[in-house]
Amino acid sequence: MDLEARKSKFIKELLSIEKESIMDTLERVLKREKEAYQEVSAEHQEELDDRLESYKNNPSNVLDWNDEKDDW
Repeated sequence: MDLEARKSKFIKELLSIEKESIMDTLERVLKREKEAYQEVSAEHQEELDDRLESYKNNPSNVLDWNDEKDDW
């Protein structure tokens, strides 16, 4: 069965759902799967690369979470 046929069949199944709990579960699964495949934007990737490079150049220049969390 090709993807379009599977989608059509799935939509028909969705329309027949009468329990809200099933819809809640399906929505959670769909959200989790979409988030798992999201790409990092070029801007965020650049920021991550900069931070990693900074750490590699000076690994002792870090903050301890146990010290910092008290300030929050």
